[in-house]
Amino acid sequence: MSFKNHDYKKLANQNDILNVLTDVEIFEYYLGGIPKKPISSPLREDKTPSFSLFHSDLHGKMMFKDFATGQTGDVFVFLMRLFQFTSITDVFNRIAADFMLDQFETKSPQTARQSYVVPSNRGKVRKERLRIRVKVRPWSKKDAAYWRGKYGFTIKQLEYCGVFPISHYFVNGYCKVAEDVAYAFVEEKDGLQTFKIYQPLTKDPEKKWINNNDYSTWELWAQLPDSGKNLIITSSRKDAMVIKSLFPSHLLTSCALQSEKVNPKQNVMMELMGRFENIYILYDNDQDKDTNWGREAGKKLADMFSLRQIEIPDNYKIKDISDFRDLKGEVKTKKLIKELLTQI
Repeated sequence: MSFKNHDYKKLANQNDILNVLTDVEIFEYYLGGIPKKPISSPLREDKTPSFSLFHSDLHGKMMFKDFATGQTGDVFVFLMRLFQFTSITDVFNRIAADFMLDQFETKSPQTARQSYVVPSNRGKVRKERLRIRVKVRPWSKKDAAYWRGKYGFTIKQLEYCGVFPISHYFVNGYCKVAEDVAYAFVEEKDGLQTFKIYQPLTKDPEKKWINNNDYSTWELWAQLPDSGKNLIITSSRKDAMVIKSLFPSHLLTSCALQSEKVNPKQNVMMELMGRFENIYILYDNDQDKDTNWGREAGKKLADMFSLRQIEIPDNYKIKDISDFRDLKGEVKTKKLIKELLTQI
């Protein structure tokens, strides 16, 4: 009996990692860059920037220090605390997976997290635009409970629409640990990748939305078919996603502007009018406010381009189509949209 030779891979250790990567490269990857001044600590909630990197002559390596807590250590200690690992071998495994070091065995491919960055495009970002980078994590049961439970979305649908779960986000070089339920909405326009951070369950309204799209960026533009029968322009990506999930794209599709206050460029609207037989405006029905801002904004856009304005009827007392899907379910949402669009 003979046996075939197999090339067995070993688990990485600290020396193995440092033979192919520098500690600076590892810090840069997980922090989204090397900060030149103190930043908010990625290891805890930190309103006053107190986290710095420095080169230690004593240890001959780059180290971190949190001046508020006194914590210090090398890059491996940093990652143990960042990801709350209990074993240093988990750190080595994580680095090997994230940097795709195929020469080493990794315990689970699920440890890898993707980083959505386009460094070559940094120079294209206007000075007034936030610089946002994100760290993607694996999907979890909490994600399924939120998206599947409320809107019926599958992971495949979410990723097709550019929605990804994140563990960290970086704003102008400052690292923030995302909440358990947090996502990046990814867009790309003119070769520049931009993000909208969405933390739906946060108690801090300033953290719910963080956005570096400019007003000319359409939500889900890239997912539109070349042509079709009906297009609904909504006021949010979630609303557009709900509509897209219920109908074949050649029959009905949807996209959204950055907000109801945005007026699209005329040449862009003319392009859409040439691609789709019918275009509808479905903005929020803000019936609970003194002024129904969604109705007014929708009418303004519809009148501007001779389009048809539709909205959720007042008797439902529901503001938008994603809330309708959450409260009334798939069947009733689809039925309502069909009633609003007599052409279907």
